Amino acid sequence: MKGRIEGGRRAVRLAFGIWLAGTMLPVAAYAQDYGRPLELPVLQSSSNFGKLRSTRFHSGVDFRTGGVEGKKVLAVEDGEIYRIGVKPYGYGNVVYVMHPDGSISVYGHLSKFTPEVEEYVRGERYRRKRNDVDLFPAAGTFPVRKGQVIGLSGNTGNSFGPHLHFEIREAGTQRTVNPIARGYYDVRDDMPPQIYKVHYYLVDTLMGVPVHTRVTEAAAVRGKDGRYGLEEPLVLPGRGYFCIETMDRKDGVGGSMATYRISLYADDRLRFEYLMDGFTFGQNHFAKVISDYVLNGKTSNDVFRLAVLNDGAMPFYRNVVDRGLIHPAEGIERIRIEVEDDSGNTSVLEFPVTYDSAAVGATVNIPTDADAVDFRRHYSRTTDGLKVTIPAGALYESLFYEQGRRSVRPSVKTGRGTRILSDFYDVHDASVPLQAPVTLSFRADVPEELRDRVVIARVTDRGVLAAAPARYADGTVTGKASVFGVWCAAADTVKPTVRPAFTSGDDLSGERRIGFRISDDFSGVASYSAEVDGQWVMLEHDTVQGMLYHYFDDGLSGTGKTHTVELTVTDGAGNTTVYTGTYYR
Repeated sequence: MKGRIEGGRRAVRLAFGIWLAGTMLPVAAYAQDYGRPLELPVLQSSSNFGKLRSTRFHSGVDFRTGGVEGKKVLAVEDGEIYRIGVKPYGYGNVVYVMHPDGSISVYGHLSKFTPEVEEYVRGERYRRKRNDVDLFPAAGTFPVRKGQVIGLSGNTGNSFGPHLHFEIREAGTQRTVNPIARGYYDVRDDMPPQIYKVHYYLVDTLMGVPVHTRVTEAAAVRGKDGRYGLEEPLVLPGRGYFCIETMDRKDGVGGSMATYRISLYADDRLRFEYLMDGFTFGQNHFAKVISDYVLNGKTSNDVFRLAVLNDGAMPFYRNVVDRGLIHPAEGIERIRIEVEDDSGNTSVLEFPVTYDSAAVGATVNIPTDADAVDFRRHYSRTTDGLKVTIPAGALYESLFYEQGRRSVRPSVKTGRGTRILSDFYDVHDASVPLQAPVTLSFRADVPEELRDRVVIARVTDRGVLAAAPARYADGTVTGKASVFGVWCAAADTVKPTVRPAFTSGDDLSGERRIGFRISDDFSGVASYSAEVDGQWVMLEHDTVQGMLYHYFDDGLSGTGKTHTVELTVTDGAGNTTVYTGTYYR
C-alpha cells in the first residue's frame, strides 16, 4: 500500500511566510514532489513517524542504510542550509534545509558534512572553542539543489546503528509532519497492524480527583483480512473508556512501527479518533498520557488510551465526543475499533458489549494521609525532612498525592564514591507521569567538603541510584525531579574515569585519530575538553560506546614531533579528571 494524504496526493497546504535569502517571501500552497533523501534504489524505514518511545514520539522517519555508514544523503528539494548541528546526543551531526514552499527538511546522524560545510563547522568550533555547536550560517551561504549531496549517512548522536533520521517540518511553527502518510514517499508495506488486547477502565470523580480503575481486559482473536473479535461479549460495569494494545510492522523490517490512526465507534457512531499526522516539539511529552503509561512500560506493544484527560488540548485528537467516554447504561451494544498504519493498511476489532453494574465490585482506597491535589494549582508539602513543591501544570490531571519517609533504607547499588546524605522518601508513585519537574528539598547535614558535590538521586527499577543536579544552601539539598519515585539526597565524590586507547609515547603516525574511553558511575559525564601542545582541539563523542576521539589536525598541530595531549573531563557533580600523555606524529 502507498502512503497518502487526505484531500490530495503529495500536497503541502501551508499558509505562512518564511525567511529565505534575507527576504520575507509569501508562501503559496502548491503540490510538492520531494526527491529521495538517500541515494538508494529502495527506501526502507526502520522506525516511522510518531512511534511511541516511553515519554515521547519519534519525530521523523528512520531510513535504513544497509547497516553501513557513508551513503550519500540528498537534498529533497531546492533551498538552502540554514542550520547545522554537532551534538553528542540527539541527532548528532545534523543539517536543516529551508525550502521555498515553507518547509524544512532535516537530516540527522550524519557521519560527514560536505567539504565546504565541514570547513565552516570546523572554523566555528575552533573560534568558539566548543565541541557541540548549533550554527545558523548567513542567508545564501549554502544554497542547495534538489538531489544534491549534502552529507553522508552515519551513526552519530543517540543512534544505535547506521541510518538516516529524516524529517519534514513546517518552518513557521517547527511542526514536524508525517511524510509517509502525506504521500511524499512510498515505503513497502502490505502488513496491517496487529491487535492484541483491549482493556476497559471505569472512571469516576472523588473530591474533584479523577479515578481510573482497570476492571477488565480481553485478548483479541485474529480472523481473516485484518478482522479481529473477542471470544465472548465484554461486560462493562459502568462509564469508562477503552485502551487498545496494538503493534504495526512493515515488510522486511523486524521492529515495531507507529500507529497512524485509531477510530472508536459505539453502535457505528464515531466517539473518538486519534491521528498521528504531526506535532510541535512542545507537544511531544503528551506521549505519556496518550498511551497507558503503566501498561506501555510493561509490554513491547503500544497501548493507547482511547479517551482524553481533562479535555486537554492536544493536536492528536481529530474527533472526540464526550472525551471518548463510553456510557454502556445507555444501551450501547457494539464496539468497533479501527487501527490504521501510515500506508493505509487497516485492522478492525469488533465485539458486542453488555452492561451490568454489579459485574465488578471495584473499590478505590484513598490513603488517609493523601492530599487531593488540583493539577491547576501550586502545591507544596513537607514531611519528616523533605519538602516537595509541585508547580501548577506539572501534573497531567488532579490526583491523591502521597509522600513519606521510609523507615528502612531500600536495597540499592551505589558507586564507590557515592555518599547518601538523607533518608529515603517515597515521592508519590513512579507510575504517574509528570508534565514538568517538581522540586525536592531535603534537610541534610552535609560536611563542608561535600557541599559542592551534592545531587538528588532516585532508586531506579534496576535498584541503582540515578542522579539529578542539585545545590546545597542552609542545611538543604535542593534539586528538580522529572519523575516521581523513591528519592534521597546524596553526594558524588569520585572523579570520572579516563582510559586512553593508546599507550603514552606511542608512534601514531599511521593513525587518523586518538581515542579515550570515558565514564562516570553516578552523576554522569557533564563536560570535556582537550588540548594538544597547549592548543584547544576538537573532540567527537560517541556516547553509545562511551568514547571520545580527536581526529588529528596536522595543519594545526604539525607533524614529525612528539605531542602532548591533555584531556579534562568533569562529571555532573563537578568532579574533574585531567589526563596528560604524549604521542609521536
